[in-house]
Amino acid sequence: MRLPRSPKTTQSLRGMTLMEIALAMPIIMLALGMFTQMLTAGKGMRQSSRENWLASLRAQDVLESMRNQPYQDLYALYNEDPLDDPGGPGTAPGIHFSVPELEPQTGDADGFVGRITLPSFNAGTEVAPDWQLREDYNHAGLGMPRDLNGDNVIDALDHSADFTILPVEVEIRWQSRFGPRRIQVHTLFSEL
Repeated sequence: MRLPRSPKTTQSLRGMTLMEIALAMPIIMLALGMFTQMLTAGKGMRQSSRENWLASLRAQDVLESMRNQPYQDLYALYNEDPLDDPGGPGTAPGIHFSVPELEPQTGDADGFVGRITLPSFNAGTEVAPDWQLREDYNHAGLGMPRDLNGDNVIDALDHSADFTILPVEVEIRWQSRFGPRRIQVHTLFSEL
Protein backbone atom coordinates (compact mmCIF):
# COMPACT_ATOMS: atom_id res chain seq x y z
CA MET A 1 0.00 0.00 0.00
CA ARG A 2 1.33 3.41 -1.00
CA LEU A 3 1.07 6.44 1.08
CA PRO A 4 -0.24 9.55 -0.63
CA ARG A 5 2.34 12.27 -1.19
CA SER A 6 1.86 15.70 0.07
CA PRO A 7 1.99 18.57 -2.43
CA LYS A 8 5.10 19.88 -0.66
CA THR A 9 7.00 16.57 -1.19
CA THR A 10 6.08 16.44 -4.88
CA GLN A 11 7.21 20.03 -5.37
CA SER A 12 10.59 19.43 -3.67
CA LEU A 13 11.20 16.31 -5.81
CA ARG A 14 10.41 18.25 -8.95
CA GLY A 15 12.81 21.02 -7.94
CA MET A 16 15.52 18.51 -7.19
CA THR A 17 15.15 16.96 -10.67
CA LEU A 18 15.42 20.36 -12.35
CA MET A 19 18.53 21.08 -10.28
CA GLU A 20 20.09 17.79 -11.35
CA ILE A 21 19.32 18.50 -15.00
CA ALA A 22 20.77 22.00 -14.69
CA LEU A 23 23.98 20.54 -13.23
CA ALA A 24 24.14 17.68 -15.74
CA MET A 25 23.75 19.85 -18.88
CA PRO A 26 27.31 21.25 -18.87
CA ILE A 27 28.69 17.75 -18.32
CA ILE A 28 26.60 16.38 -21.20
CA MET A 29 27.67 19.28 -23.44
CA LEU A 30 31.34 18.69 -22.55
CA ALA A 31 31.00 14.97 -23.34
CA LEU A 32 29.32 15.76 -26.69
CA GLY A 33 32.07 18.23 -27.53
CA MET A 34 34.74 15.65 -26.74
CA PHE A 35 32.92 13.04 -28.82
CA THR A 36 32.69 15.44 -31.78
CA GLN A 37 36.41 16.23 -31.51
CA MET A 38 37.19 12.53 -31.42
CA LEU A 39 35.15 11.94 -34.60
CA THR A 40 36.82 14.87 -36.35
CA ALA A 41 40.30 13.71 -35.31
CA GLY A 42 39.47 10.19 -36.47
CA LYS A 43 38.47 11.51 -39.89
CA GLY A 44 41.69 13.52 -40.09
CA MET A 45 43.75 10.50 -39.11
CA ARG A 46 42.04 8.43 -41.81
CA GLN A 47 42.85 11.11 -44.38
CA SER A 48 46.46 11.33 -43.17
CA SER A 49 46.81 7.53 -43.25
CA ARG A 50 45.37 7.45 -46.76
CA GLU A 51 47.83 10.11 -47.95
CA ASN A 52 50.75 8.20 -46.41
CA TRP A 53 49.52 5.02 -48.06
CA LEU A 54 49.20 6.73 -51.47
CA ALA A 55 52.69 8.23 -51.19
CA SER A 56 54.24 4.90 -50.14
CA LEU A 57 52.42 3.04 -52.90
CA ARG A 58 53.58 5.54 -55.54
CA ALA A 59 57.18 5.40 -54.29
CA GLN A 60 57.11 1.61 -54.59
CA ASP A 61 55.58 1.89 -58.09
CA VAL A 62 58.43 4.17 -59.18
CA LEU A 63 61.03 1.73 -57.82
CA GLU A 64 59.30 -1.19 -59.58
CA SER A 65 59.30 0.78 -62.86
CA MET A 66 63.02 1.34 -62.40
CA ARG A 67 63.60 -2.38 -61.73
CA ASN A 68 61.88 -3.20 -65.03
CA GLN A 69 64.32 -1.09 -67.07
CA PRO A 70 67.60 -2.33 -68.56
CA TYR A 71 70.18 -1.89 -65.81
CA GLN A 72 72.70 0.17 -67.81
CA ASP A 73 69.91 2.58 -68.89
CA LEU A 74 68.80 3.41 -65.32
CA TYR A 75 71.04 6.43 -64.86
CA ALA A 76 70.15 7.92 -68.24
CA LEU A 77 66.43 7.31 -67.74
CA TYR A 78 66.16 8.85 -64.27
CA ASN A 79 68.78 11.60 -64.16
CA GLU A 80 68.36 15.35 -64.69
CA ASP A 81 69.79 15.42 -68.22
CA PRO A 82 67.08 15.13 -70.92
CA LEU A 83 69.72 15.02 -73.66
CA ASP A 84 71.09 11.55 -72.72
CA ASP A 85 67.72 9.76 -72.74
CA PRO A 86 68.06 6.32 -74.44
CA GLY A 87 65.00 6.91 -76.65
CA GLY A 88 66.07 10.41 -77.69
CA PRO A 89 66.06 13.80 -75.95
CA GLY A 90 63.16 14.29 -73.54
CA THR A 91 61.74 10.74 -73.81
CA ALA A 92 62.79 9.37 -70.39
CA PRO A 93 60.78 9.65 -67.16
CA GLY A 94 63.44 11.87 -65.54
CA ILE A 95 63.66 12.88 -61.89
CA HIS A 96 60.14 14.22 -61.29
CA PHE A 97 56.83 12.41 -61.00
CA SER A 98 53.33 13.18 -59.82
CA VAL A 99 50.88 11.63 -57.42
CA PRO A 100 47.51 12.95 -58.65
CA GLU A 101 45.79 12.62 -55.27
CA LEU A 102 48.44 14.65 -53.40
CA GLU A 103 48.91 18.42 -53.52
CA PRO A 104 52.40 19.89 -54.00
CA GLN A 105 53.77 21.77 -51.02
CA THR A 106 53.23 25.50 -50.86
CA GLY A 107 55.92 27.25 -52.89
CA ASP A 108 56.96 24.10 -54.79
CA ALA A 109 58.49 25.49 -57.98
CA ASP A 110 58.19 22.44 -60.24
CA GLY A 111 54.65 21.41 -59.23
CA PHE A 112 55.58 17.73 -58.76
CA VAL A 113 55.33 15.95 -55.43
CA GLY A 114 57.82 13.22 -56.35
CA ARG A 115 61.56 13.34 -57.00
CA ILE A 116 64.19 10.71 -57.73
CA THR A 117 67.69 11.49 -56.48
CA LEU A 118 70.77 9.77 -57.87
CA PRO A 119 74.42 10.56 -57.04
CA SER A 120 74.44 12.98 -59.96
CA PHE A 121 76.55 16.11 -60.13
CA ASN A 122 76.47 18.99 -62.62
CA ALA A 123 80.11 19.45 -63.61
CA GLY A 124 79.08 22.10 -66.15
CA THR A 125 77.10 25.30 -65.76
CA GLU A 126 73.38 26.09 -65.65
CA VAL A 127 73.52 27.18 -69.28
CA ALA A 128 75.62 24.19 -70.42
CA PRO A 129 75.03 21.42 -67.85
CA ASP A 130 77.22 18.33 -67.75
CA TRP A 131 75.48 15.78 -65.49
CA GLN A 132 77.80 13.07 -64.20
CA LEU A 133 77.33 10.00 -62.01
CA ARG A 134 79.95 10.65 -59.37
CA GLU A 135 81.43 8.56 -56.56
CA ASP A 136 82.51 11.68 -54.63
CA TYR A 137 78.91 12.95 -54.44
CA ASN A 138 78.11 13.74 -50.78
CA HIS A 139 74.65 12.50 -49.75
CA ALA A 140 74.18 10.58 -46.49
CA GLY A 141 70.77 9.16 -47.50
CA LEU A 142 72.36 7.55 -50.56
CA GLY A 143 75.35 6.33 -48.56
CA MET A 144 77.63 8.57 -50.60
CA PRO A 145 80.50 8.98 -51.22
CA ARG A 146 80.93 5.36 -52.29
CA ASP A 147 82.62 3.21 -54.92
CA LEU A 148 80.08 2.81 -57.75
CA ASN A 149 82.11 0.83 -60.29
CA GLY A 150 83.73 -1.75 -58.01
CA ASP A 151 87.37 -0.71 -58.46
CA ASN A 152 87.81 -0.04 -54.69
CA VAL A 153 88.60 3.63 -55.35
CA ILE A 154 86.33 6.62 -54.76
CA ASP A 155 87.22 9.17 -57.43
CA ALA A 156 85.81 12.33 -59.05
CA LEU A 157 85.20 10.77 -62.47
CA ASP A 158 81.96 10.25 -64.38
CA HIS A 159 80.77 6.65 -63.90
CA SER A 160 77.54 6.83 -65.89
CA ALA A 161 78.89 4.21 -68.33
CA ASP A 162 80.55 1.80 -65.87
CA PHE A 163 78.56 1.76 -62.62
CA THR A 164 77.84 -1.60 -61.01
CA ILE A 165 75.75 -0.22 -58.14
CA LEU A 166 73.33 2.69 -58.22
CA PRO A 167 71.98 4.24 -55.01
CA VAL A 168 68.50 5.75 -55.41
CA GLU A 169 66.32 7.94 -53.22
CA VAL A 170 62.63 8.36 -54.00
CA GLU A 171 61.11 11.26 -52.11
CA ILE A 172 57.52 12.46 -52.05
CA ARG A 173 56.63 15.83 -50.50
CA TRP A 174 53.05 17.01 -50.30
CA GLN A 175 50.80 19.46 -48.51
CA SER A 176 48.25 17.84 -46.24
CA ARG A 177 45.64 19.56 -44.13
CA PHE A 178 48.01 19.04 -41.17
CA GLY A 179 50.91 20.80 -42.91
CA PRO A 180 53.82 19.72 -45.11
CA ARG A 181 54.45 15.96 -45.26
CA ARG A 182 57.29 13.87 -46.67
CA ILE A 183 58.36 10.28 -47.14
CA GLN A 184 61.67 8.97 -48.44
CA VAL A 185 62.57 5.51 -49.70
CA HIS A 186 66.19 4.51 -50.26
CA THR A 187 67.41 1.53 -52.22
CA LEU A 188 70.45 0.29 -54.05
CA PHE A 189 70.28 -1.22 -57.54
CA SER A 190 73.04 -3.62 -58.37
CA GLU A 191 74.05 -5.45 -61.51
CA LEU A 192 74.46 -9.15 -60.81
